[in-house]
Amino acid sequence: MTRHQRLGCLYAMAFTLAGFSAPAAEAAPSCPKISYSAERARLQKVLSANAFPRDETAFLLRGVDQQLKEMPQIRLNAHGAECGIQAVRALVLGCVNKTLPEMLETTSRPSAKSGQAYWDKANVSRREAALIGVTHACRSAAMETFLSGS
Repeated sequence: MTRHQRLGCLYAMAFTLAGFSAPAAEAAPSCPKISYSAERARLQKVLSANAFPRDETAFLLRGVDQQLKEMPQIRLNAHGAECGIQAVRALVLGCVNKTLPEMLETTSRPSAKSGQAYWDKANVSRREAALIGVTHACRSAAMETFLSGS
């Protein structure tokens, strides 16, 4: 991942931490009505709109699903339990959907290979690396907000 992409991921992480933590801590004890399947379909549209090839899209959707599946329901804190694990996972997808387009706009030569291996794939493209970084940032923010012992 290039220096520019790392800075972008740090920006995304700061953005998502602020977005999840402050409102969640101050909000009334209720969760937004959000659908995992709707947010996943939206992510698929974001990838398509940004010219991700079919093989990259399939790889990334599998990887995102796996990352979210690894968020354990048993570790939900009180706010997370109120929302439920599917809503928390959908919030992560919503964060990715909001953050990824801006990250891709600032990624030069998105189809170029990064030289990095992520999610068991060698030499991912820069656009794949951007999505993976944004996913990790959004997932980390959600874990900090909705899971205990994170």
